[in-house]
Amino acid sequence: MREVFLKLADKFWKMCEKSDNKLHASQTEPEGIERICDIDYAGDGDRYHLLDVYYPEGTSEKLPVIIDIHGGGWMYGDKDLNKMYCLNLAKRGFVVFNISYRLVPTVTVNEQLQDVALALRWISENMKDYPCVKDEIMLTGDSAGGQLASFSAILMTSSELREIFRAADCGLKLTALALTSPVTDMNVAGPISVYTKAMWGEDYKEKPTYPYMNFSDIIDFGVLPPTCLVTSSGDFLALKQTRKTASLLKSKNIPVKLIDFDKFDGKDLPHVFSVLEPESKAGKLAIDTVIRFFRDCIAAKEAVKK
Repeated sequence: MREVFLKLADKFWKMCEKSDNKLHASQTEPEGIERICDIDYAGDGDRYHLLDVYYPEGTSEKLPVIIDIHGGGWMYGDKDLNKMYCLNLAKRGFVVFNISYRLVPTVTVNEQLQDVALALRWISENMKDYPCVKDEIMLTGDSAGGQLASFSAILMTSSELREIFRAADCGLKLTALALTSPVTDMNVAGPISVYTKAMWGEDYKEKPTYPYMNFSDIIDFGVLPPTCLVTSSGDFLALKQTRKTASLLKSKNIPVKLIDFDKFDGKDLPHVFSVLEPESKAGKLAIDTVIRFFRDCIAAKEAVKK
């Protein structure tokens, strides 16, 4: 049953790929960005175990770091899907690490979290080779990548949860987290659960991760940094989940900023609009708002040091 479902889902993502390729072809990449591409963070030659590093050319100072995890329903895409988005983040004065991870059905969500942990550990061990401020680390993710980012943020601070998920200790401490339209709850009722539960494997109920498939199941395991969430009125996939996640964070007294766009220039903004079209008027506004949040978090951290 799962195999048939995944074949149908794969056809859907192939249609998305055609649409995204057309969009990317119409976009112009920003200039003045240093790029180090296709670094094998796992050392196994797998094309999905690669990451890129971007930062402004000619930078003479160390810069804060953003690590980005792309979306794609856990089944589609790689780091190139978010290349334009990450280049635009780097243009704003950051070192950006743009990572790939293996996809369902080759692996499950749990193994994707293990891939992300390996990438984060590589970044922790190698950021000295780039103009990085080692204690100013921001993690971002959109849609499925938002789920991976939110879970990874908790895994970073919980040895107990890392043991359950068999994820590596990456050695990083986050300054801030940003989630764009995150699909944070995967073991829920309703039509979306038919899809999300399949991402964990046919035997998901028998796995030790089964009680921990929703963000709300794991939030008390660790310590989250200040978190920014982005959604929009046309975000049919994750509007409710993003708002729910913001409310959950507030209930746990975690500093949270919800950027909830209503109609923009008379139109509904679609799912992950700022990631898909980072140079659109709405995309720039959303990204600049997230960047201000990051810089405010950095400033608050520096104020505590003093």
